[in-house]
Amino acid sequence: MTYLSPSGGRERAAALDDGDVLGLPGDDRLTDLLEAGLGVLAAAHERAVAAPIEIIVEPEARMCSPVVPTALVPVRAGDDLWEVHPELVVGVDDAVVPTASAARAGVAALNSSDGSVLAYTPACLWLDTDGWPAQLSLGPVLVTADELGTGPLRVSAEMEERELGRGLVDPADAWLTAGPGRIRALLPVATPPLAANDELFVDADTLGTFEVRVGSQV
Repeated sequence: MTYLSPSGGRERAAALDDGDVLGLPGDDRLTDLLEAGLGVLAAAHERAVAAPIEIIVEPEARMCSPVVPTALVPVRAGDDLWEVHPELVVGVDDAVVPTASAARAGVAALNSSDGSVLAYTPACLWLDTDGWPAQLSLGPVLVTADELGTGPLRVSAEMEERELGRGLVDPADAWLTAGPGRIRALLPVATPPLAANDELFVDADTLGTFEVRVGSQV
């Protein structure tokens, strides 16, 4: 995961352990650790757990997008396709823009330079009233492909304990494993129109959950 460090105000990679965010010493970005291989990532996780530079209780941590894209992010929801600009990619603790009027929830895959899937994370695309991408929320955590196991992921969206939609994402889906781009998202769950201050709760199965408020800071 990646969070905003309260000491220095910079984004820092971290391990999540027993409800605590354990800051990784050094300047390694999560994206670079993944690219270096699962062995390097595992070693970084061990360093963070053994000697964290800081410890923050998870609810008090400001979660950033776990990875920062450098190119357009292809997103698919049914027959609809979008390419989301990197500047629109945010973390789940970032404010959702007031122009967001509906959401599509699902899973994003991070792929290596050779095309293999490195990790997965929850994803939520926010659309404006014209159906164009207003924002793409990723996170809060990344789960490596070898940790995920087999079988589809159950994704659902709720508001005030009322289910708005649910769907399945197969991590082996061709769009995630062989589609365009280094980061790509598959979003099977569509919400009805949303209004400012609506709180959307997204459950992405073993990838985790998050809750965001439209048009406001979490």
